[in-house]
Amino acid sequence: MNAIAISMLAALTGLGDGPAAAPQPRPSAAVAPGAAPKAISFEIREIAVASPEWRGKLMPNLNPVGRQEAATAWMVDAAGFKQWLEDCQADTRCNVLQAPRMIVRVGEPARMTNEEAHKYVASLKRVADAAPGKASQIAFQPQVEEVHNGVRVNILSSQVRDGRVFAQVSVEENRLLGIYTTNYKETVAPRPGEDPGVVRASFVDRIMPNHGPQPAAIAATIQVPEVDSRRIDGRWMIPAEGALLVSMGPRPSHEKSLRKGYSERLVAITARPTNEEPEKPSSSFPEGAKDRVRTVIPARNDLPKPSSPR
Repeated sequence: MNAIAISMLAALTGLGDGPAAAPQPRPSAAVAPGAAPKAISFEIREIAVASPEWRGKLMPNLNPVGRQEAATAWMVDAAGFKQWLEDCQADTRCNVLQAPRMIVRVGEPARMTNEEAHKYVASLKRVADAAPGKASQIAFQPQVEEVHNGVRVNILSSQVRDGRVFAQVSVEENRLLGIYTTNYKETVAPRPGEDPGVVRASFVDRIMPNHGPQPAAIAATIQVPEVDSRRIDGRWMIPAEGALLVSMGPRPSHEKSLRKGYSERLVAITARPTNEEPEKPSSSFPEGAKDRVRTVIPARNDLPKPSSPR
């Protein structure tokens, strides 16, 4: 199975065998007026929708701030963002995945990912005792590479001005559409120095006179991934109550449950200045957590099977 690298976590409750322990109250770390904050609290959500209808409903609340090919970034106000999240939670076709809150020092980079790593045989290293067509001993060592299927959010730098967070943001999305295969074949010559008497006495020579040992063929497979990659970056203000909303653009979907084959993935980022101490974010799902997530991104197990070119 492909290795799965997921560093975005869903908001979970009730993990464990007993009742969930009440969280310990944390002292307020609000930034005093005029004081310089030492950190920024980021909240990042990944949202998958199955229809473009959200754009029409949310249009009065959207302020476009950047476009790059099919990807678009907007500022969305607090009222519109809250209502949209509520609508998503009520829509079975909409899925929301929320990462844990991440606190980083002002100016320092931050990264959140939700992706799977798929390994494939990119090339072959030929190990033989002679040139192609003349070798009697051949082996192929697969050269394995990997492609990623999912979303990466990079906060490259940040600063706080007048209580507002400005950040250099990069959002990338890769979708693995399929993996094609092709073969490399090479003949293996009979080993030199074989006894002619043995060859003449062999069963093969009796039924195939004057042919002797025949060359054999060895084959190995090379894989070619088909990946759709999209990216948008820019320096934008990230609101504390609304969100910086980034759409990677629509794509045809392989999910049968999604209406008309429409699939669109969005990233919502919220940022607040704080004086809380930076924390190291979690890097993987807690054991068993994926079975308890109420709303998750659909599993990406519907990719086309490897196929050979026609």
